[in-house]
Amino acid sequence: MTILVTGARGDIGGRLVSLLTEGLTEGGHRVRGSARDATTLRLPEGAETAELDLIDPHGAEHALRDVETMFLYPTRGDLGPFLRIAHGTGVRHVVLLSSPAAYDAGEYDRPIGLVHREAERAVEESGLPYTVLYPSWLASNARRDWAGQIRSLGRVGIAHPDAWVNPIHIDDVAEVAARLLTDDRHRGRMQVLTGPRSMRLRDVVTVLGDVLGRSVTVDELTVEQALEQREPWMPEPFLRGLLEVTAMAVGVPALVTNAVERITGHPAREFAEWAQSHRADFQ
Repeated sequence: MTILVTGARGDIGGRLVSLLTEGLTEGGHRVRGSARDATTLRLPEGAETAELDLIDPHGAEHALRDVETMFLYPTRGDLGPFLRIAHGTGVRHVVLLSSPAAYDAGEYDRPIGLVHREAERAVEESGLPYTVLYPSWLASNARRDWAGQIRSLGRVGIAHPDAWVNPIHIDDVAEVAARLLTDDRHRGRMQVLTGPRSMRLRDVVTVLGDVLGRSVTVDELTVEQALEQREPWMPEPFLRGLLEVTAMAVGVPALVTNAVERITGHPAREFAEWAQSHRADFQ
């Protein structure tokens, strides 16, 4: 059995390749990680690499050779041609990484939600059996959005810091995906994945401070200030939509599900565990 992991350079894809490779002898399957430029991949020993552009899938048959199950990383553009090739080569199940933005009020009809809905539509229309994963607020968002400020200033600016989120550990998302790729027992239409508890954004920062052994100040930003401080990689329409959704989450506890424990057999990991493993990113 060969498993293809697209987006193998990413946090989730890279961790998924590692988990699958660690179980190589036990599961009896081979793991192949792909990226547009395979030379950028740093995969564990035992994993194969493949060059693959999901939107321009010329030569995709090589990456899909002998593949039975596939982890599909969402990307902007038409996935239809690639998925038709996957169907023709005999892929039996697809695990698609999506986002609650695809269905949540205030997001499903905005840019981020539309990107994920388009990916879901393409998978559904492909005729391939599939499961969609909807992970909650990724713990790694803290590193993406706050690490630079915390390292240099010891404080972080946040619009709507009293908005509630449910941080999910990247390893839990990857482990659920690994189970679905290798075992058909939980292959439903969708799986909504969350961490173990709902927290305000300012509480997430407090946990980071506890792990770092120092206080981290939260500066509440206006929407205009947050837009002015937008990172170049974040398109303004995307950020504006995120800020509107965050405003809606003020005073509203985030959803908590038992999907991680039901599928993996262990409780969802606490945000503090992720923070402890990534202390160096904030120091």
